[in-house]
Amino acid sequence: MVKLELAKKRILVLRVSSSIENFKEKIFNRFKYPEWHWIHNRYDRCVFFGIYHIGDYLRVLWHSGPSTIFWCGGDIINLKKSRFWQYLIKRKITFHICENEVEQKTLESMGIKSEIMPMCFDDIDSIEITYRGRKNPHVYLTAHEESKYSYGIHIVHDIARLLPEVTFHIYGMNGNPLEKNIIYHGIVSNEEFNRQIQFYQAALRLNQFDGFSEILAKSVIMGQWPISVIPYQYMTYIKDLDSLIAALKNLKNKKTPNFKGRRYWLKKLSIELK
Repeated sequence: MVKLELAKKRILVLRVSSSIENFKEKIFNRFKYPEWHWIHNRYDRCVFFGIYHIGDYLRVLWHSGPSTIFWCGGDIINLKKSRFWQYLIKRKITFHICENEVEQKTLESMGIKSEIMPMCFDDIDSIEITYRGRKNPHVYLTAHEESKYSYGIHIVHDIARLLPEVTFHIYGMNGNPLEKNIIYHGIVSNEEFNRQIQFYQAALRLNQFDGFSEILAKSVIMGQWPISVIPYQYMTYIKDLDSLIAALKNLKNKKTPNFKGRRYWLKKLSIELK
């Protein structure tokens, strides 16, 4: 009887890793649940968004209620480096969520079974179709100075001269463009970023290991034709440099919005935590 009463009283709470602090406000605005407290919510149901470091690991192990770990990408790479934490996390009875097959296979290699559930923390219902085809398409990607190689900035510089008809917009860092069709925007507000990208034709995601990128979500929901190294439904999958160049050249032929992609991803991303 006591256990039954405790189960009825359990509420759903969220814990966001300090390593993804920039997403914290969006996550709480998106799901409208209270923040986990290490004493008051120890026996409640908790979704841990990202477990990147020892503080995150200890919180997951300390928690005694039902728990879900939402893996973000970089945290999986971090876990691969430590067999000790792998062992402890595997022993913890919890539900694991990741965002694509690349992440799922990596977790499985460590003995962790997970379900694929891509997420977007922006207000996707407010995003309208803005796509207009162009003979000289504009594409955009985000990057960070300290990890620009993994974001494929060097690839953009390599291919830009081969594709003078395509303009590449890079957000999140500054740089010295070697070609006239590369534009560095630096760090801009989320509002300004959303305003600018609605006039482009595709998001470009070149990360070999990645969660489901927010820029891909926004791009496809706006009716654009996003290009990604990781395969997703209704997005152009590229596996090498030749297929990337071909996909970029083909953008000028995309004259109408990606209606099927928008419908699919609006439904796919309209999930609620339980």
